[in-house]
Amino acid sequence: MKHNLELLKADVRDELSKLGRLAQDFAKLEVLSDPPDELPLYDRAAVGYYLHSFYNGCENMFVSIGRFFENDLRPDSWHADLLKRMRLELPGYRPAVIDEELYLLLNDFRGFRHIFRHSYSFELDWEKERLVAAKLPKTAGLLKKQVEVFLEKLDDLA
Repeated sequence: MKHNLELLKADVRDELSKLGRLAQDFAKLEVLSDPPDELPLYDRAAVGYYLHSFYNGCENMFVSIGRFFENDLRPDSWHADLLKRMRLELPGYRPAVIDEELYLLLNDFRGFRHIFRHSYSFELDWEKERLVAAKLPKTAGLLKKQVEVFLEKLDDLA
């Protein structure tokens, strides 16, 4: 188990590193305060792609954790179920990965990602997109801290 645990931790740290880079790049964007009628569609689409990529990275990490701990997910609602499971602590088996506050923030990104994947960029509601985008710095910071705590707790289980 120790070998597999180290592999899980390496996978999670790799994903955290990529998410950190994405958050740094996102912080350089200066379009969030632009009035909607002055913002070109390609800028709105770029913001949407960052939000989409951010949640994809989170979900990649959660899938690795879920697979390691053999979480069974229903095929019809696995995206929502996976996120919910990450906030659950299973005493003696798996610590919670995220808390309720972060769960709620990430759920907004999950919802946006769904809309982004199934819409044309010109159909996206910029005001709603901007609300989610404004949460990215806080969400990325909480995610990093909470996942690092999770990784430390894994050592106690080994």
